[in-house]
Order: sequence, then structure tokens, then C-alpha cells
Amino acid sequence: MSIFKALVVAATAYLRVLPLIHLRKLYNEHDKISDELLSRGASGTPADLLRIEVLAKRRERIDKQISSIRSASGDTEEG
Repeated sequence: MSIFKALVVAATAYLRVLPLIHLRKLYNEHDKISDELLSRGASGTPADLLRIEVLAKRRERIDKQISSIRSASGDTEEG
């Protein structure tokens, strides 16, 4: 019976950490997009302007995902 208890404890710990792992990936992607937006903003070519628009929408979707994960996990503090 102790093996079962150990598995339950391990699974519980993993499920508590999983949102944090996903958040870290989302924050990294958000930072990459922000960096690319800044670099593309330096030039004003039509292709760069279109790419900026696409990246801004993608960053907005990531912001929504981050907000939903943070609210679901009870982490509502801004940081």
C-alpha cells in the first residue's frame, strides 16, 4: 500500500508543478515575440509591418493563456 501512496504523492506534486512549467514556456515565448517586435519595429517595410501585426496578435493570445493559467492555479499576484 505504501507504493500506491508514493505514486499518489508523486502524481500530486507533478500536477502542482505542471502549470508552472507551462507558464515558464509561455513567458519565454512572450519574451521572444517582444524581442522580435522590437527588432522588426526598427524598419518600416511592409513585410515587417505585417509580421508585427501577426506577432502582436500571437502575443495577445499568449497573454490570455498566461492569465487563465494564473487564475486557475490561484496565482493572481502580478510579478
